[in-house]
Amino acid sequence: MLFMTSVQNLLQQLNGNKFILSILCILCLSFFSCSGTKNVGEKPKILKPTKPDKKGESQVMNGKVDTIFWTEIDRTKEYNSTIENLDLEKKDSYNVSLLMPFEIERTDQSEVTNNATKLGKMANYYAGVKMALKKLEEEGINLNVNVLDSESGKFDVKIQQCKNADVIIGPRSKEQLKVTANFGRINNIPVISPWKSGSKISENNPFFVQLKTGLKDHFKKIIEHAKSEFSDDQIILLGRNTKREDLTYMRYMQGVAAALNQDNNVKPLQEFYVNEDSLKLGEFAFDSIFIQDQTTVFVLPNWSFLADEDFVYNTVRKMSGEKGLENVVVYGMPILLDSDKIKYDLHRGLNMRICRSSFVDRHSIDVKEFKQAYFDQYAGLPSDEAYEGYDMMVFIGRSMFNYGKKFQYFLDTYEQSLLQTKFDIQKVFKDDESDDFKNIQYFQNEHLYILTFEDNKFVARQ
Repeated sequence: MLFMTSVQNLLQQLNGNKFILSILCILCLSFFSCSGTKNVGEKPKILKPTKPDKKGESQVMNGKVDTIFWTEIDRTKEYNSTIENLDLEKKDSYNVSLLMPFEIERTDQSEVTNNATKLGKMANYYAGVKMALKKLEEEGINLNVNVLDSESGKFDVKIQQCKNADVIIGPRSKEQLKVTANFGRINNIPVISPWKSGSKISENNPFFVQLKTGLKDHFKKIIEHAKSEFSDDQIILLGRNTKREDLTYMRYMQGVAAALNQDNNVKPLQEFYVNEDSLKLGEFAFDSIFIQDQTTVFVLPNWSFLADEDFVYNTVRKMSGEKGLENVVVYGMPILLDSDKIKYDLHRGLNMRICRSSFVDRHSIDVKEFKQAYFDQYAGLPSDEAYEGYDMMVFIGRSMFNYGKKFQYFLDTYEQSLLQTKFDIQKVFKDDESDDFKNIQYFQNEHLYILTFEDNKFVARQ
């Protein structure tokens, strides 16, 4: 591992705190190489974890798993006509470059134990990665991982150290990610973006994979779900007429709704523009729009903590106070769950349905086992970032094992539920109707949950 040596000085200040010691040892000293064996000269096959049996049990997804049982499905012939002479290039082991945004040079290193800080979140993320590497080692999947702090030192030097990688994961900075995606395209190295997504990051790049689902995909999922359960005249789009972004969101959602209707005579969804002053000073902000004797369904598309958190909180707080006995459902973005300002009384009172790409079900057997293993390793509890790091590394490691260095072309055949998400990786083309593999723009995860608040807890629905 390559890392800033200044962190090593902190080891003298730990006073026996096992969690801090473990995390800092990870950052400073570890170079993790998963060991195992695999014959390389065999016929390429697509491998999938087995699916649940009739009793609803699975050898992979549920319960404690000591061995992975694979179902072999030879699908390479399906691609021979579209990907010419594709050599999967399977290897005994794979080199992974992990560009982590630790930013050690400009960060107070005591923040490593604070999950609310950037360093704390990334330390937890990497702790999850480490646990995934251990799991992959048990499965006989060989990875040599080189970790670099993408936000300390010169990035152009760091990226050149990735030339021998079979896959590059990260970085987080959008500008650095653009450079990395281009580097991967030029050098035929898949680049995985676990934190950022966007259609403008890279174009004409079949080596770029986005694991985060895009903003428009969230909007589409919300409108599809709302229209599947309520009539159009019950659905009201919320926004601020003072913000151009809100108007853009509404136009896109209206377009999704119109496409689903497939009827030019259907009226657009209702829109309501909130007066922000009325949220703080006025007696009423929503008194005239609640539908009597029916459920009023509000769609709140705002998502940014920096730009929207106060507006989102004031909106749901005011709505909860004004609705009285009327039944209300609020669809919205992850900020409704992630904001510390929005408590369970609002989740419950407004029957919130939150669109989110990930969700940790604390009642899941697999999650409970991971939590215990994490505590045994680090004497601390995992944050959401730890689950994300684990899922990402397990997914990439198994994909490379299954499909070799060209694994990205086959990610849409991979099926597995992980701890906090599923991955539904799809090819994005220049033309939506194109099936020519030469026109791949990039790959993107399209999986999203709709979280519903039931029995005083959130439940993930498809």
